[in-house]
Amino acid sequence: MSIHTTFDNIRFTDEVAEMFATIIFNDEWTRTVFLYIMKKLHEENQNFKGVTINDITQNVKIERPVRVGKGKKYHFEIRRENIERNAASKIVDKLYAMSLLYYEPLTPYKLYFPTTRAAQVLLKLIELTKNEKGDGTNG
Repeated sequence: MSIHTTFDNIRFTDEVAEMFATIIFNDEWTRTVFLYIMKKLHEENQNFKGVTINDITQNVKIERPVRVGKGKKYHFEIRRENIERNAASKIVDKLYAMSLLYYEPLTPYKLYFPTTRAAQVLLKLIELTKNEKGDGTNG
């Protein structure tokens, strides 16, 4: 029996779910990866077979500084590019530590799946996003 099935029925309190949603909301890269995983789950529903780090690196685009130029003459431009493997791995590790994801090893890969707590955090994240958009239009 894996650890995630042991604690599968445990849910976050509203405060904890809101705290994790705020953490994810304030980090654009984490938010993008989290929403990609949840969107993939929603789209594939019963056929969802998990997400690998490779899936994330191939499908998640982020804005990041890219070095342009050679030698001593260069500058950085903000470009929308695929997330790097190392960054994706760190973000997935963070979501795993927050108990929003669990994995099943499939040598040589790990297939990541969202937990029921991830759905709780997603709902709070949607609320935060709506409130943020609402605040911007009222003032």
